[in-house]
Amino acid sequence: MTAAAGVAPAQTGLLGPALEAAHRSGVQAASCGLRDAGLGALRLTGPGVVVLAEAAVTSATPFLRSPLLARISAVTRLHPSWGDANGCCPTCGGSAPCATSRALGW
Repeated sequence: MTAAAGVAPAQTGLLGPALEAAHRSGVQAASCGLRDAGLGALRLTGPGVVVLAEAAVTSATPFLRSPLLARISAVTRLHPSWGDANGCCPTCGGSAPCATSRALGW
């Protein structure tokens, strides 16, 4: 979800910083994994490791992000921040926005 992947961070709204942080963490984890001594002869070293890690995370991101965002969307529909006509969450029954809706408030 980086500008290198074709999506500028400004286009992602409030969720953007969280997705960018997750992407950076993924690249760091992938870099460490590629350099892991436990890989033996398959272990990678050098400046190309970060480039490979970035490419791996960038290509995997849509497959990971889509199901997550679909689930968040489903929860948002069940717990709308505006509530029903009475100002209550239609799922929880409490006053809107409910705790679930507030937790999703990026």
